Amino acid sequence: MKRLILCLTLIWPTSLAAQMADLPALYDVTGVAANDVLNVRTTPDAGGQKIGALEPFQTGVEVVQLNPDRSWGQINLGETAGWVSMRFLARQPGQAAGEKLPTPMWCYGTEPFWSLEIRASEVTFSDPGMGADPITMYRQPVDQLPSSPRAALVAGDITGFISREACNDGMSDQRFGRRVDFFRTGNGGSFPLSGCCTLQD
Repeated sequence: MKRLILCLTLIWPTSLAAQMADLPALYDVTGVAANDVLNVRTTPDAGGQKIGALEPFQTGVEVVQLNPDRSWGQINLGETAGWVSMRFLARQPGQAAGEKLPTPMWCYGTEPFWSLEIRASEVTFSDPGMGADPITMYRQPVDQLPSSPRAALVAGDITGFISREACNDGMSDQRFGRRVDFFRTGNGGSFPLSGCCTLQD
């Protein structure tokens, strides 16, 4: 397995940080009766059409954005996105604004398909289309790095950024709160890759 060194350089655009300082983040369902569910709706209001539901004790629900008064949060449910009342979601600990970069995190791209798995002590890049073993990029633990709206990604033949911004995979109606853009060099050229990142496996 090929090992590459990865370093993250932090850049702080203050306007973006102010707008999206605390999302995406993981939440747990709370305050819902054991025999009830938390409805997921098409719009951030009680009159929105129901498109699904969360179980009363469901955990690890990723909220990617909030409506203007922060009373509803947008989540992914299957291949689409919907809205749930924040009254029934409790933020998991250790994710306050300005704290550490959350892990694990998974980033994906399409056409070509690839994945980037970010854990506390390593990052693994996989490109099934190349038919090669995953490339594991070791680095300092993520929990020593502050969360940033934009972090530079430099690892061997990979150079790019992980940004906190709205993202769509282009193949579904899902919404994501982080985006990755990078170049891979080799075979006489540089190849751009872009994708979305999630805190949910």
